[in-house]
Amino acid sequence: MEKHCVHVEKVFDWVTRSVKLTKREALTEPIVEHNICVNVCAPCGEKTIVWSAEEHVHAFGTVTVVYEQGCGQQMDVLINGEIACSLQEGESRSLTMARLRDVHVECKGNGTCIGRVCIQLHQQLDRLGDCEHIRCILTDACGQPIEPEQIACHTLDERQTVHVTLPNGKRVELQKVYVLVETFVVLQCTQKDGTVWKTKPISLATVEDVLLCAPAGTNVVCETVVADCKAALLSTTCPQIFISVHLCQHIQSLGRVKIEMEGTTCTPRVEQQVDICPQHVQIRRCPLR
Repeated sequence: MEKHCVHVEKVFDWVTRSVKLTKREALTEPIVEHNICVNVCAPCGEKTIVWSAEEHVHAFGTVTVVYEQGCGQQMDVLINGEIACSLQEGESRSLTMARLRDVHVECKGNGTCIGRVCIQLHQQLDRLGDCEHIRCILTDACGQPIEPEQIACHTLDERQTVHVTLPNGKRVELQKVYVLVETFVVLQCTQKDGTVWKTKPISLATVEDVLLCAPAGTNVVCETVVADCKAALLSTTCPQIFISVHLCQHIQSLGRVKIEMEGTTCTPRVEQQVDICPQHVQIRRCPLR
């Protein structure tokens, strides 16, 4: 056997720990999302209402209008009582508005005009009803759902060497490493009347310390393997919600080391060929003699 030197990544230390993030948050702008599509079949020469916002609700979103066929003249699209655009037959237009109160269409000419209006609607509620069900969703900063391993978890540059007495009485040097954990959650509430609203992404973060064998030259990595999120509405008159995120994390200190090992150089074996042809069958001779 020959001796060889190889570079490998060594795990100097590895701990599993639980982290709990909590936050009490005031709900000032819960948002209801709707996708509304309405077929338009309206008499020409008359203003026809397509959609209007509920009272005491701040609505915003994107309005898409398709003018399929009509009275030979243009279709006016009125948003909040003012003409936002005019379309000819076969045309479409999308408009994003910071505030939506109502949408009307009015076709010029005689006859009937046909089309379609779709609204990607977001509504901010100024009051909340009781939530029958609250769902807590782990997300990124933009509100997109993520998996536990995508939660931001990294160590800060600062490390402190401390002396620790082990249960067997031995004194050892360990490093105190500071770990930053950050995630976002979106809360989705289903009210008793079926209305569903959700919040903007809410940030939760903490910096905690952990003791590791992490000498100079090692790299500390952190990974979240399990995440659980719970939320409870505390009040509806002055709406507040309590959020609790429980994480299970693996933290390792890793470093490149050189080790000596015994071994021999390996070579590939000769491939074993498999004959798929059937064996030749011998036919008995006829006893003619």
